Amino acid sequence: MKLSIGWHKDKWLDIENIYIPANDRGLKFGDGIFETVLIKNNNAILIDDHIQRLENSSNILNMSLNINKSYLKEVISLGIKKLSLKDHQLGSIRINYSRGLNTDRSIRVNKNQQENYKNNLWIEFYLITPNFSPISAFISKTEKRNQYSLINQCKTFSYNQSIQVLIEANKKLFDDCLMLNTANELCCGSTFNILLKRNNRWITPRKESGCLQGIMVKKALKLEIIKEELILPKFYKDDILIAINSLSCRQINRVNNIEFITTFNPKYFWKLLYK
Repeated sequence: MKLSIGWHKDKWLDIENIYIPANDRGLKFGDGIFETVLIKNNNAILIDDHIQRLENSSNILNMSLNINKSYLKEVISLGIKKLSLKDHQLGSIRINYSRGLNTDRSIRVNKNQQENYKNNLWIEFYLITPNFSPISAFISKTEKRNQYSLINQCKTFSYNQSIQVLIEANKKLFDDCLMLNTANELCCGSTFNILLKRNNRWITPRKESGCLQGIMVKKALKLEIIKEELILPKFYKDDILIAINSLSCRQINRVNNIEFITTFNPKYFWKLLYK
């Protein structure tokens, strides 16, 4: 069993031995997209949904990702085997794609630049322990999501806003942060989507809020467990608020000065979505 392994340019490497050129646009400008996939029972869970979102992000941001899906799945399958997880263990896959090398100092995109997508693609495999611990959250006062932004529809390399709101929350002695959009509508967390149970109904911020369309939220919508709605940042003590992404599901037990009184089993809910 390995704790991690990486793949780049058709080679299997230790993660620390994957080197990205200094003039790579992903490194230099954050001009790249990625997906994080759960490994469970030595399978990449919901991999088709993740690849589809990667392609959607590529199209939205004009990255021209012409990836061979069958080949990508073969690499992922082999990477899972090399990780050699035991049946009860979980892992994660991070699929990274950069726009490629920058030809000069400008941020301008060279539309005529042709590269082998394998040069711009690298994949990381890790042994993980999912996080189900409860957290407290602070509503950011400094950062807001732009609900009209194309970038907010994609998982990009740039985490600057998320890092800043997390620092902001930690300074206030909270574990994590919630973000509103520019219309003061509840949107998302630093690295997670939000689910809210109120009046015996599960709801999640509507996609028009500017939140990333999470794979777990997509699954819950498909199962008709939740519905999208406009949600204002007003909470009640008997609310159940959940922070969820592909690798974790945590109950938020406090937002600002509101402490929730209802307990919930996020691990059960997370496993339900991954059935």
